[in-house]
Amino acid sequence: MNRKLLLPLLLLAAGCTPTQYLHKGTYDGIDVSYRWNHPTGKPSELLLRLENTMDNALRIDLEIDLTYQGRTVETFNADTCMRAGQVLNGKLNGIYFIPQQVTTEQIRTGGTDLGLGRTTVTPCDRP
Repeated sequence: MNRKLLLPLLLLAAGCTPTQYLHKGTYDGIDVSYRWNHPTGKPSELLLRLENTMDNALRIDLEIDLTYQGRTVETFNADTCMRAGQVLNGKLNGIYFIPQQVTTEQIRTGGTDLGLGRTTVTPCDRP
């Protein structure tokens, strides 16, 4: 292969790798991670990744506090039942939020933080 093409191809491939989720915590067998998506010309999206690491179905009810410069500006809630071993990813499974109180620029500059408030995990009736 032409060496002049190799570096641009490697840089292009590196730029196409998906953004990694940031692990926020594990709550009674459910791993919670998140990442920000910034679609061009649209508001930013907070994407969650939930993984049930247990051998039984679990219901997670979590409260997400979005803070800007140390103050809570929005609260989101997610409540879902997950099969054993199931993974729910962002927009694919409908586990995402679009903030109304912070801008993409505020998120990108690092003044925005994510905290998990009340989080409960209980068995659910789903097999």
